[in-house]
Amino acid sequence: MKKIAIIGTGNVGAHIASAAVNKEIPAELFLIDQNQEFETGQVLDLRDTLLFSPDMRVSSGNLKNKTTREADIFVITAGAAQSPGETRIDLLGRNVEILKSIKKDLGKVKKEAVVILVSNPVDILTKIAADIFGLPDGQVLGTGTLLDTSRLRWRLAERFDRNIANIHGYVLGEHGDSEFVAWSTVDNADEIFSADREKLEKQVRMAAYEIIEGKGATYFGIGAATVEILLAVLLDAGRVFPVSAVLNGEYGIEGMAIGVPAKIGAKGVEEIIEKPLTKEEQSQLQASAKKLKDIFAELK
Repeated sequence: MKKIAIIGTGNVGAHIASAAVNKEIPAELFLIDQNQEFETGQVLDLRDTLLFSPDMRVSSGNLKNKTTREADIFVITAGAAQSPGETRIDLLGRNVEILKSIKKDLGKVKKEAVVILVSNPVDILTKIAADIFGLPDGQVLGTGTLLDTSRLRWRLAERFDRNIANIHGYVLGEHGDSEFVAWSTVDNADEIFSADREKLEKQVRMAAYEIIEGKGATYFGIGAATVEILLAVLLDAGRVFPVSAVLNGEYGIEGMAIGVPAKIGAKGVEEIIEKPLTKEEQSQLQASAKKLKDIFAELK
């Protein structure tokens, strides 16, 4: 079986693991947390579900253990929690140090490994992880704007009274305040008036803040989104998702990770899909990338 190490077993890590078990993904899960007692509790709780997913395995892991180091996929959710009123960028300094500590403890990972960043701010952390893990381009990616795209599509499904599987369109850019809806990718977008577009876009952009205000954290959506990425890697499915990938000239962006459509397979990001954006959308994507680059430069 393929081995997946989920680093960080709080709300997000636990919901990723639970969703993976419920979908019976073809892999063994290793849960890793700084709080060993909490980690053990999460593993035992998940094992109580294995009667209903008999082909799954769930175990405890350790960053310094050889079995963990040789995992096929690393899912990194560890990080400081986002507080009400706090932006994802506010998290950056704290979470960069956590990411560096994880890599230090892991040491060298196998050259075929895929690393998926979930911790926020996911775009910059993806760029940093790509630099420190030393893996080939594409094997380090972030969840990007896949969750934001889900937030858009269920709203569009309600508006058009359609099954969500028949709704298409992407949210692109930073997974954060500079993200935008690429309306040129949305089916029947001409049926949505400008004011309604602005309202929908604001709802999508502010969704995380609203959820955090109501319950303290978001985890159902990101758990499901991450498992879909995991399945695409495990099954070499070639599915297209808007993930955070380091660009090398695509969309006119160089050396920064940002949310764009990408083909996901066994090697992670196997191809960046360049959608024919409008001039306004291209400008929005460039502005979002510049914001991230400026923050990254300040951090460096």
